[in-house]
Amino acid sequence: MDKKQAKKFEQLLIERQQEILAQVGASSEDIGKLQSENVADWVDRVSLDDAMNNLMSKESDLAHELENIIIALQKIEKGEYGICEQCNKPISIERLEAVLTARLCIQCKNKLEKEQNRSANQRGPSSIPTEVFEWYD
Repeated sequence: MDKKQAKKFEQLLIERQQEILAQVGASSEDIGKLQSENVADWVDRVSLDDAMNNLMSKESDLAHELENIIIALQKIEKGEYGICEQCNKPISIERLEAVLTARLCIQCKNKLEKEQNRSANQRGPSSIPTEVFEWYD
């Protein structure tokens, strides 16, 4: 990746970082407002709790994305941005444009996802705690 491309990605990452920081501030205000609301009945309370959970989940997702942006910006600074962490080959520009914070090339990402899916689908009796079956005997 040349310096011009790296600068372009750095600018895109900084813009996304600023968007996230603005969203986090707004979400925090919304959470504060929801926490201060008095509700009359349990249906309203459940709805309020659901709204709070959704906002907190969104905040968590944004925090994770912000963390990945910081890592990507550090990589740009070190000249390591766009290099796959698994195979050390360049990540395609198309992939980086689609996922600014990509840390793996598409081949390594696909391989990782297949391994994760395979291990998730290979739940055998040994992965289930024996206490679960004690009541059944």
